[in-house]
Amino acid sequence: MSLFSLILLSIALSLDCFTVCLIFGMQRSAWKKSLKKGEKDPFPPLVWNALQASGIFALFHILLIVAGWLLGWSMNAIVARYDHWLAFGLLAGIGLKTFIDGFSSKDSSIKVHAMFEWKSMLLLALAVSIDAFAVGVSMQMVQVPLFRLCTSVAITVFLFSFIGMAGGYFAHRQMQKMSIRTVNIIGGIVLIGIGVRILISHLYA
Repeated sequence: MSLFSLILLSIALSLDCFTVCLIFGMQRSAWKKSLKKGEKDPFPPLVWNALQASGIFALFHILLIVAGWLLGWSMNAIVARYDHWLAFGLLAGIGLKTFIDGFSSKDSSIKVHAMFEWKSMLLLALAVSIDAFAVGVSMQMVQVPLFRLCTSVAITVFLFSFIGMAGGYFAHRQMQKMSIRTVNIIGGIVLIGIGVRILISHLYA
């Protein structure tokens, strides 16, 4: 596989990560905006948040690529039967929780949003990296070097995730009237939409 083809493959695997992190960034900005005067921001700086999310997303892609590479074609048939349902379930579940939070009567400034909990972040990382398993299997079949594949995908996923979170944060800063409740509703719809896209693309593949 040429370097150009490998980069295109890496970008394709990174697009869902970019979208999810775009929502992360908007959530982060909306949360900060919702704080009352004098109230301390409970989150670390944006750069640290972005590094955390980007690192987790990249790590999950590496793990699933290696798993696909090692387990091979025999396991791929089993995984392919259920992976899209798992991704859909995770994204739809977290998306629905996010959507419902947008209509919650609770003060959104005093509760950590579901997407920022470690458990939810890890589940989101798993959901958007499931396709990496099939990539690991197929690239092993055509004998693409594992280190080269993992390096390309990890760097691309990391960069796209980081840019997505930073972009979402600064984009929301320009939307002065968009509250965290509105961002929650939009974020929930987007996450459910990604889940539906993954499900449909796999069912009709």
